[in-house]
Amino acid sequence: MEKLNQKEFGIAAGLTSVAVYLGCFLIMMTLGKDSLVKLSNLLFHGMDFTHIIRMDIPMVETLIGAIVSFVFWGITGYLIALTYNKLK
Repeated sequence: MEKLNQKEFGIAAGLTSVAVYLGCFLIMMTLGKDSLVKLSNLLFHGMDFTHIIRMDIPMVETLIGAIVSFVFWGITGYLIALTYNKLK
């Protein structure tokens, strides 16, 4: 097996996290609160999202969240590739 390129793997993980983050944002904006609560309750059985979902998220907060997600998961992806290469 080949070694993983740590930088590329980190960037891929970061970009994937941004896609998921923005996808969740679009689902929130499309469904509305009632449908979103039903969907969340189906996905996370045993939890009730009725009182914890916040729909009034400013665009600036969404962009900051996407950036933080990219950085966090980019570093995580880099460390995963680093660990994989060391153990190989």
